[in-house]
Amino acid sequence: MRLLSLTLTDYRNISTLSFHPDECVNVICGENAQGKTNMVEAIWLLTGNPSFRGAKTGDLIQFHKKYAKIEAAYLDRARKQELSYVIGTKKEIRLNGVLLKNSNELCGNFLAVVFSPTHLSLVKEGPSNRRRFIDIAISQLRPQYKAYLMRYEKLLEQRNALLKNAAVYQNLAENIAVWDEQIASIGTILTIYRCDYVDRLRKAASRIYEGLSGGREKLSITYASTVFEDPFLIKTYDRKWVSQYREKLTAAFDSDCRQGFTENGPHRDDLVLQLDGNSARIFGSQGQQRSCVIALKLAEAQVLKAAAKEEPVMLLDDVMSELDHSRQQYILNNLNGMQVFITCCEPSQLGGLKQGKAFCMENGSIDGWK
Repeated sequence: MRLLSLTLTDYRNISTLSFHPDECVNVICGENAQGKTNMVEAIWLLTGNPSFRGAKTGDLIQFHKKYAKIEAAYLDRARKQELSYVIGTKKEIRLNGVLLKNSNELCGNFLAVVFSPTHLSLVKEGPSNRRRFIDIAISQLRPQYKAYLMRYEKLLEQRNALLKNAAVYQNLAENIAVWDEQIASIGTILTIYRCDYVDRLRKAASRIYEGLSGGREKLSITYASTVFEDPFLIKTYDRKWVSQYREKLTAAFDSDCRQGFTENGPHRDDLVLQLDGNSARIFGSQGQQRSCVIALKLAEAQVLKAAAKEEPVMLLDDVMSELDHSRQQYILNNLNGMQVFITCCEPSQLGGLKQGKAFCMENGSIDGWK
């Protein structure tokens, strides 16, 4: 996967930008608030996923403008693809001139992995950030996963609405059984997808973290299910797993009624990160937590490459901060084969790079390094 060109119009602080990146490494240098992260974000949107900064649509459009536009050309298995993404009151997305229904249809077309300081929330904050990370990663590998996830969320919303109005529904147990069967079925499918992905991710991430730390620390990752005792045993879809899931919902029915929401299911599961057997969130230092996230992201790229038989584009926004020299060099030496975009304020951090080009970004404009 190679991004050939990127054109931005009225995107955040970027009025116009035309960029033809190097096929290997692209270092984007500049002071803060010049547009480096904005450009990385625009490239990420080509995957069909939402902004990694949690931005709303209106945030992406330059002040006093009606719309923003992203145009890109890229190589997908040696085939040139052209993509146009107009962001306004409505989104208009065209892939090779064909109008798509929504951004979900882009999933699986342009493959990328992004690291941003915002991703430190994967370690520092609650389970919802880690579930979102897994969901986005799987959606690039298996676009159908996103459809299952959206279906599950709608069913869960309907079940929770019934629970909140338990006093109104005299036959609530009978009514909710209809939803439980569907939720158990879709929830089991989501668990299979997630555990298959996490099993591959944790092997790669553990190996990468060992390299980052020079073998001084060990990262372990597991998937904590609120439904299944050992979710990694669930390899294929089987009615016995659906029945087990449904029984869990039935057993928690009274508790769910009191609370007004469903307490068990993939929407409550977690990705558990530990360093030498201790919680990375509670006991990890700032540098260790950053290394955990970097290991997850580099592992995500490896898993994506193995499944898609193609290198994803790597987007690294301010990745070198708070890392010692050896960890910086490990990252730089493990990007071979991928097209990489790295942003930084201080170019001396990237002295270990042997190839690629450096660019200067200032006031939303980009130019070759002077």
